[in-house]
Amino acid sequence: MTGIVFAKLSRPKKRAEILMFSKNACICKQDGDMCLLFRVGDMRKSHIVEAYISDVMIKKKITKEGEVLPLYQFDVDVGYYEGQDRLFLVWPVIIVHKINEDSPFWEMSPEDLHKEQFEFIVILEGIVESTGMTTQARSSYLPGEILWGHRFERLVTFQKENGQYEIDYSRFNNTIPVDTPQCSVKELSDSENDNDSNNDVSVHNTPKACTDSYMYKRNNIAQTEFEFDNDFDSLNSNNYLPNNEDSETLL
Repeated sequence: MTGIVFAKLSRPKKRAEILMFSKNACICKQDGDMCLLFRVGDMRKSHIVEAYISDVMIKKKITKEGEVLPLYQFDVDVGYYEGQDRLFLVWPVIIVHKINEDSPFWEMSPEDLHKEQFEFIVILEGIVESTGMTTQARSSYLPGEILWGHRFERLVTFQKENGQYEIDYSRFNNTIPVDTPQCSVKELSDSENDNDSNNDVSVHNTPKACTDSYMYKRNNIAQTEFEFDNDFDSLNSNNYLPNNEDSETLL
């Protein structure tokens, strides 16, 4: 009887409420590949174990026979075959979806992205360490919540004086603009294949749309949060690192 009462009181319903998802997702280059990024975090000291994440896009699909499927589920791979969908949430983690031929984002340019009608759903599931019960948290991103040409600001700092890591959750949703091709990944890939037979792409032969950086704005306001001047032309990565010789920002 005592076990039943304890299990009833320790249900993981509230546990899912402190699993965090970033307010926006980002599209930028990472290791030379165009990727979609979003951030997840766990604010409690008792960690989620055996955590894994899965993503789907809900979007209309028209079959070869002309049948309209209004709520078709497109799978969005986040490294399932490499085991990258398994998470160790000791600190906030950036989830990476590499945009390739199998990705529903393959043919989307910045302009196309915000004309589309879809919902990108992310699901985080794991086991509560203290109770052994399964918990699940979900979030989603609409086209206007995906920032083209941004990456997430670093928030984990190593304190050299005491050898501890410090997480600044006030930066959890912050992004910074980065140079990103302003065309679809398919167009970028086709351009590189046509102009680079010797793995040496000429910028002059690359379409202008694939060389300019891009930032989506709504009502003339960038869809991100900054605690500094919005003069993006003058930004560099050093502006976002703490000016403190006793600490080192990691991710």
